[in-house]
Amino acid sequence: MTYNIHHGRGRDGRVDIDRICAVIAEIRPDLVALQEVDCGCTRSGWVDQGQTIADELDMCHTAGHNWFLEEGAYGNAFLSRWPVTLVGNVDLSVPGREPRGCLLTRVHTEGGALVVGSVHLGLGIGERRRQCETLLRHLDALCAGQPTLLMGDFNVPPASAICRRFRQRFHDAFTSAGTGAGATYAAWGLPLRLDYIYVSHVLQPLHASVHRTPTARLASDHLPLVARLAWRDVASPVRVLDELAVRV
Repeated sequence: MTYNIHHGRGRDGRVDIDRICAVIAEIRPDLVALQEVDCGCTRSGWVDQGQTIADELDMCHTAGHNWFLEEGAYGNAFLSRWPVTLVGNVDLSVPGREPRGCLLTRVHTEGGALVVGSVHLGLGIGERRRQCETLLRHLDALCAGQPTLLMGDFNVPPASAICRRFRQRFHDAFTSAGTGAGATYAAWGLPLRLDYIYVSHVLQPLHASVHRTPTARLASDHLPLVARLAWRDVASPVRVLDELAVRV
């Protein structure tokens, strides 16, 4: 599951991390990539939101802070029902723009080790291009040849050059196996698909959808994207191995 939680601020203007927990609990995912997560910020009650969500859902937790606000920090987080180790927090910041990053974590599943990235790209076209190339270089250096799952808010529609660049390296889970409308965000009444789950070739998307319950529609300005994946047997791609449920 990938979910931009907007630091818990819902469409009604109220910050309520319990609603975010409730949305994730509706799905009960194995893996969750979160963006716009506060830690110790006044605006969200000084709580460590990532750790609070992990404690509520009884999951492992890692954090990648990219921007320091007031006395706290802000960035991405990752939750897993399996043990995790931190690979690193890739700095994708571009001078003059909001600090951005990609949190890379290695998850130790029953089917094998899996590198998972929780990423949030910027709002500018040139900014995103630089971030895209920086991230792909780091993935080559840190994770080459390893099963990889890249999830998050890419701030671009599917037809963009950025998405085409990522699709050269990964499968888009929603394009491969999505059902229903793919929009995860609305701007000026226009539905947009900005959130993605990209998987390397050893993972097979079985199903993908946007989670649209009443609570999810209220809890954040983004809706969660959810996918169900399976391990492929590389020697025989049609044979599906141990299933892996993923919520992004």
